[in-house]
Amino acid sequence: MNTQILAAKLRAEHDAVDALSDRLREWVAVIPRANVAEWIAELRQRFEHFRAHLTRHMALEEQEGYMTTVVEMRPTLSGEVERLQHEHQEIAKIMGGVHAAVEALCKEDRLLVRDCCRRIDSLMHYVEHHENDENMLLITTLTSEIGTKD
Repeated sequence: MNTQILAAKLRAEHDAVDALSDRLREWVAVIPRANVAEWIAELRQRFEHFRAHLTRHMALEEQEGYMTTVVEMRPTLSGEVERLQHEHQEIAKIMGGVHAAVEALCKEDRLLVRDCCRRIDSLMHYVEHHENDENMLLITTLTSEIGTKD
């Protein structure tokens, strides 16, 4: 795939993930006392939307080699790149577990609903931290000059 097309798709998915993350965070911030079944149905829909876009975003990041530019320019950072790539797998596993828990909820599950909300909030923090690490690694690599003065 053309690098510019891939970059545009990555930007679009990143923006979608951000918007869906905001909607999901807003939703899990307040658990209602009434109409819980409807609230759970909306939670399922919001989480599934978020999960689909984040999965697609991570797949696009890895499509033509995960952070190959970083590794090519700064081979000493390959360990950090590997760590971040492994986090994609961990995030996917966490999302799978949360998805299963959300799908199993019923309106009587007050504690499980609160647990799911906390797990979703934790997931959002993991994703945010991961994105920040990726961005810092790219910025550092692309803006640092390595070598000696001429």
